[in-house]
Amino acid sequence: RSVIPFSDIPNVVRDATIAVEDANFYTHPAIDIRGILRAVAVNLLRGSRSQGGSTITQQLAKNAFLTREKLFTRKIKELILAYRIEQRYSKDEILSLYLNQIPYGSNAYGIEAAAETFFGKSAENLTLAESALLASLPRAPSYYSPYGSHLKELLLRKDLALDRMLELGFISGSERDEAKKEKMNLKRSKQKILAPHYVLYIKE
Repeated sequence: RSVIPFSDIPNVVRDATIAVEDANFYTHPAIDIRGILRAVAVNLLRGSRSQGGSTITQQLAKNAFLTREKLFTRKIKELILAYRIEQRYSKDEILSLYLNQIPYGSNAYGIEAAAETFFGKSAENLTLAESALLASLPRAPSYYSPYGSHLKELLLRKDLALDRMLELGFISGSERDEAKKEKMNLKRSKQKILAPHYVLYIKE
């Protein structure tokens, strides 16, 4: 992890993260009831847990303070912590904490480490397409790892993130189209794994 100030995190990174994780981040009070209901409805229709209803604040509370056990009591703690965090910090401070804390996979924690790990550059130099790709990783870092067997799915999720950014008015149609065409120059993995595809498959 390399912690960087909020001012060094470009708007495209912030917007991409909000677009894929919590579109109502700046308007809801810690818990997005509509988001939870929408996620439940989509998951029931699809028969899977493809969408999560957790806000960015809830995810921060979960990753910073709680275990990854999927227990009802842990969920209650998550909601209480999220509420307390929203009382104490501004939305920008919460987003800054989140972007400096969240795991992106390959032992990269925070957007600066992720930018260096996957693209060999500082977060402030990320392009729109690179930002959308990195924003797509935290939902399932092992599954979407660029070094695993689901690169195609990651690139598809990157394009969906760009579509979502357009829907929310963060980018224009031409910016979206150009970003979709951009070639992703991913760095080779520094992890010394003899069989990376197999190892990541097992981790999934």
